[in-house]
Amino acid sequence: MIASQTIKDIAGQLGADLCGVAPASRFDQAPKGFHPRDLFPQVRSVLVVAKRVPEGPFHSHSPIPYSVVNDVILAEVARLVCALCVQLERLDHLCAVPVPSEPYEYWDGPNREGRGLLSLKHAGWLAGLGVMGKNTLLTSREFGNRICLGAILLDIKLEGDAMADYQLCNGNCRRCVEACPAQALDGLTVNQKLCRGHSQGRTTKGEPIYICYRCRVVCPNGKGTQVTASA
Repeated sequence: MIASQTIKDIAGQLGADLCGVAPASRFDQAPKGFHPRDLFPQVRSVLVVAKRVPEGPFHSHSPIPYSVVNDVILAEVARLVCALCVQLERLDHLCAVPVPSEPYEYWDGPNREGRGLLSLKHAGWLAGLGVMGKNTLLTSREFGNRICLGAILLDIKLEGDAMADYQLCNGNCRRCVEACPAQALDGLTVNQKLCRGHSQGRTTKGEPIYICYRCRVVCPNGKGTQVTASA
């Protein structure tokens, strides 16, 4: 049987900056229809990978660098997940189901609310990659919220990683909440209709771009440099 560390080593060789494992049982509180078993009934373990997003685009006065980098990293994570599935199936007699972040099967048009096949930020949390910030983003100790996630559902039992034992958001910090021009954050959830309405735009040529990512920029832990031990 292939070991968790072997899988992580392969993921690293393929370009993953972070990799963690969560037993499928950790997802028992997932909403109906969005548990890993709803996608793949034989799942026993969920492998979560992350690629680092470069810091530079967050400091540009133009949204173009961020938009391009975001699209490229999303594509790279998708390729990484697919390549890792192939490698794992070659090494062992297992079934590996890739879980991309998009496209959505669930879409509530009036509220502009979309859900992926699996909540990757919650999967990352359950796999020990980081903690949830008040901006609702998974935030890692190593890279802050400068990460992009992907996952693989496996039909083999792997040793799960410990969930993060640290906290990053200071109890009094509300920078992301107060900086959101759409007032889409309350410190616990995000109103996707408000967020999408303000963050997604188009160039004068009509090409889609992201025009707001303030909640990532203003976060004191956006780069993962500040860590406060949990009580």
